[in-house]
Amino acid sequence: EAWELPAGWERGHAYARIVEPDNGKVLTVAAMGWTPGTNGKVVGDVVIVNARTPEDLKKYEGKLKNAIVLRGAPATVRPITDLSFTVPGDRPAGAPERPMNPDRPANPPKPPSNATPEKTQPDKPVAEARSVPQPPARTNPDAQPGGNRPGGFDTRPNSDLLRFRREMAEFLRKEGVAALLTDSGKPHGLLNMTGSWGGRDRGAAADPLPTLFVTHDHYALLYRLASRPEPARTRVELEIVNKLMPGPLPVYNTVGEIPGTEKPDEFVVLGAHIDSWDLGQGTTDNGTGTCVVLEAARILMKSGVQPKRTIRFALFSGEEQGLHGSRAYCTLHKDEMPRTSAALIHDTGTGKVTAITLQGREALKPIMERELGSLKELGVQEISTRSMGGSDHMSFESAGVPGFMFRQDPVEYRLTHHSQSDTLDKAREPDLIQGAQVMAVMALRIANLPELLPREKKAPASATATESAKPAGAGEKKPE
Repeated sequence: EAWELPAGWERGHAYARIVEPDNGKVLTVAAMGWTPGTNGKVVGDVVIVNARTPEDLKKYEGKLKNAIVLRGAPATVRPITDLSFTVPGDRPAGAPERPMNPDRPANPPKPPSNATPEKTQPDKPVAEARSVPQPPARTNPDAQPGGNRPGGFDTRPNSDLLRFRREMAEFLRKEGVAALLTDSGKPHGLLNMTGSWGGRDRGAAADPLPTLFVTHDHYALLYRLASRPEPARTRVELEIVNKLMPGPLPVYNTVGEIPGTEKPDEFVVLGAHIDSWDLGQGTTDNGTGTCVVLEAARILMKSGVQPKRTIRFALFSGEEQGLHGSRAYCTLHKDEMPRTSAALIHDTGTGKVTAITLQGREALKPIMERELGSLKELGVQEISTRSMGGSDHMSFESAGVPGFMFRQDPVEYRLTHHSQSDTLDKAREPDLIQGAQVMAVMALRIANLPELLPREKKAPASATATESAKPAGAGEKKPE
C-alpha cells in the first residue's frame, strides 16, 4: 500500500576533527538523519549552549556566528553493567539480581518450545498500492539521547520540550551557527541515530541545521576543552555531505490478511515497522519485530485456524521519521477504524515478551486476563494497564483503536539500537519464536471474541502508571 514522502534523503560522508588545541584529532561522528550538508568544509569555534528557556538563549545573542555548537553538557550514560545494557541474568560476579521493573522478576520463566494455536484459509493480500495524503506531524521532536543534561533527562512535558526545541533551533539558525553537535548518549564509542520530522516540506531542506552525532567520549572531550577559560579556544573542522531529493516519493506499507469467517469486515492488526536506521543492520529495531509478525502469520496459516474476524498483518515504513507509515495506514483505512478491535505492535528488540500493556484501559484487563491466561505458559507474566509510547500503536490509539505494545526483556536493546552495533548477531531466535507465539495466540483470541474490545479508558491519565520501552529519541519508544 503506497503513501508518499514529501522528499527523500541519502546519507553521504561526514567527518570532524579538532584543529585547536590539538591539530588533527579525528572525532567519531555520523550525520543525523535528514540533516542537510555543509556545502564544503567549515571551521568554527566550539561554543557550549546551555539553555532550557528562551530567556537562557538571550545571553548567546551575537556570539554564535559560524560557531560549532555543543547542545549542553554530556549525556548521563549508565555503565554497561546496568541491567538495561545486559542480557537479563548475566551480571558481574557478586552483583545482586535486580529487577528491571519493580513489578516483575529480572529472569522470567523459560517458555515451552511447542505452543501453536488451532486452522485456516490461505492468506490474501489486501488492496493494491494507493496513494494517501501526507500523514500529520509527529507529536514528539528529535530528542537528545541520554537527556544531554547534567544528571539525566529533561523531565518537562513533551509539548514544552517541543516548543522550546523549535525556538532554540530557530534562534541558532538566525545567529548563523555553522553546525550542531549532539552527544550519542551511548557508551564505548557507539554512535546513535535519529531524525524525525513532521509535516513541513523536507524538500526545501533549508531550515534544519547541519547536525552530527558524536560518540559520548569524544563529545565529553570537546565539552571539557570548550569549558576552559578564555583565551583558550577550541576549534573544529567538519564536513557533512548528504543528498536531499525533491518529492513526492512513493514508499510502501506491506499488508496481508487471513479473512474472517463470521465477521470479515472487523479486524485485528498485527504490526511492526520494517524501516530502520542505517548505521548497523537494523536487526533489533526493527528486523526482529518484522520477523515476529511474519512468523505469527506463518503459525496461523500453517495451523489452519479460521478466525471469526479478519487478522491483518502490516509491516509499516516511515516509523523512524515519525510513525508516518502507520499514520498513512490509519488514514487509508479510516472507515475500518471503528471496526478494528485492536492493533498489536512488536518493536522493542529481540527479548521475549514478558507483559502486555493496555494503555490505561482498565476495562480491558479482566477480558484480557480471562482470554490470555494461557500465555503464562509462554512466559507472559502480566497484563498491565500501564502505557508505552513512541511506536506505531500510537497511530491506532489516535484513531480510537486500542493499540498495544509488548514489554520485553531488555537484552542489549538500549545499548545497541540505532547504533552501528545493531547487527544480525544480536537476534535471539528462541525469544523471537516466543514473541511470534504470543502474537499469534493473542490475535486469534481477540479475533474470536463475541464483541469488539471496549475502547474507553476508565482511569484518568494521571492515575495510570507509565513506562518507557526505549530511551527517548525520535523514532524511539517514549513515556506517554
